[in-house]
Amino acid sequence: MTDSDSDTSTPASALVSRRQRAFITFRGEPYALSGVIPEVGSPAPDFRLHSWLNATRVEISLSDFLANGVPLLLSVFASFDTPISRLQAKVFDNRLRAFGEAVLGVQISSDLPSTVTRAFRNEELIATVGASDYFDRNFGRAYGVLLEDSAVLARAVFVIDGAGIVRYAEVPGEVTCEPNYDAALSVLESLLHETQSRACDDGVNSESTEGDGSGA
Repeated sequence: MTDSDSDTSTPASALVSRRQRAFITFRGEPYALSGVIPEVGSPAPDFRLHSWLNATRVEISLSDFLANGVPLLLSVFASFDTPISRLQAKVFDNRLRAFGEAVLGVQISSDLPSTVTRAFRNEELIATVGASDYFDRNFGRAYGVLLEDSAVLARAVFVIDGAGIVRYAEVPGEVTCEPNYDAALSVLESLLHETQSRACDDGVNSESTEGDGSGA
């Protein structure tokens, strides 16, 4: 099963219902998904992924990505060798550059770690990191986005806040449709605004407390 350049938008009605449907379509043909897609507002399921570092396979978990306490954007797809998936990776990489180190973008595919590394080099992806679900399909099953028949990842996007809570989840109902980039990035922007507001409130409360103490 491969992507196509023919469809490039995801209507709201095409999104997979996490409770009522456990399948997506490829050119109209249904494919069953394994696992349960996490609900927005629920703790993000842990997962095990792999990357390639100095010719060595390295295991990565959710806690590794959350170590710096910044929001995560997980861009999920079957393979960099398909056109819509390459486009998805490049769009998110380009648009996340504006966020700097305030967020962490992760491109997750069913490719081998070495293939992910090659794709990052060839596509000049610099604002995101790559990870592979090839070896045991742990991520796909944990997030309910593994195609049962082919054992590859469906297209999906998840946003997880710095505390490990799912704040956005999208699984396009048709494989050949791109995700809603604007919706996912809007959630990231909201999370950053929330963080900035809390920091300002904490600063004001701290100054107020100090002022009360000095006048007592």
